[in-house]
Amino acid sequence: MPLISLCIIARNEESVLGRCLDSVADLVDEIILVDTGSTDRTKAAAAEYAAKIYDFPWCDDFSAARNFAVSQAVGDYWMWLDADDVIEGENHEKLRRILEHPDADVIFLPYWLSFDESGAPQMVSQRERIFRRSGGYQFTGAVHEAVVPHGRLRYGDAAVSHRKLRPGDPDRNLHIYQQKLRRGESFSPREQYYYARELCDHGAYRAALPVLERFLEEGSGWAPDCIGACLLCAGCYRRLGHPDTARERLFRSFRYGIPQPEVCCEIGSIFLEKGQYQTAAFWYHLAMETGHQPHQGFRQQACCDYLPAIQLCVCYDRMGDISTAAAYNELAGSFRHGDKAVAYNRQYFAEKMGKTGG
Repeated sequence: MPLISLCIIARNEESVLGRCLDSVADLVDEIILVDTGSTDRTKAAAAEYAAKIYDFPWCDDFSAARNFAVSQAVGDYWMWLDADDVIEGENHEKLRRILEHPDADVIFLPYWLSFDESGAPQMVSQRERIFRRSGGYQFTGAVHEAVVPHGRLRYGDAAVSHRKLRPGDPDRNLHIYQQKLRRGESFSPREQYYYARELCDHGAYRAALPVLERFLEEGSGWAPDCIGACLLCAGCYRRLGHPDTARERLFRSFRYGIPQPEVCCEIGSIFLEKGQYQTAAFWYHLAMETGHQPHQGFRQQACCDYLPAIQLCVCYDRMGDISTAAAYNELAGSFRHGDKAVAYNRQYFAEKMGKTGG
């Protein structure tokens, strides 16, 4: 069996590090913890798991810290986690089977980034997670760092759950990007995209738009990032009062692949606001259909099931088809048990059908 090295960078993660290592320590042969300036007991917590602990002065560069951690690995393969990641439930055994026989140079695993009230994953992506050490793989990017995959790729089924207990610094990433700009450093296409995302998250829509438009015009970005940029552009234009331009940017996303459910829901929303209910319904139906397709990049699960179902309920109600509207409301309820909007709609339809004798 191959030897596996787990690489983690952390600062002030005492509250979550033990939970992370409890979930994976029995699956790996060495644990490497690179501390970037903790003032709590992070290193003491790591020591309880016989981790190899190194100090790395923080330099506003996540890739630099991660690559330093990777350089200490001696296993045949290395794997990375964040301190607030955890391998839960059946995913533990799934990961064990993968690590016993990696059979690839790079292994992608599902990354569950957020959850609904019932605990079902809502924001999902596929992340490059496990690497053959002899491949010399390195992280790139000061923020939202990633490894450019090459060689034999494999997609595993062992999900990693991101379980934050406390919010991070909301300005940290934007600050790092702004510092790079002040130093006159150029951005890679990925950095352009994520810089624009940070601007959007901070409500700087007018500042984000030229960054996004330039990213799309230069045409060097990863296709899922290009789709994401079209979505961000559309969101900016809608907030600035230009829904028709927003719709055009959403249509542009079709250059990069089949219509994504998030895009379809946004297009449906624009037509719904215009009162074009039949057209809106078309796009919500398409969102549900494409939600079952394999995907790369981020996936908002609600855009695949609950959101189009509840919006189809609205569309058919506005078109006067009460029975179909009620059926879509029940479908939405099957995705979110106990949802208040679904409960309200049930009462609404019961009263409406009672008055009409339906």
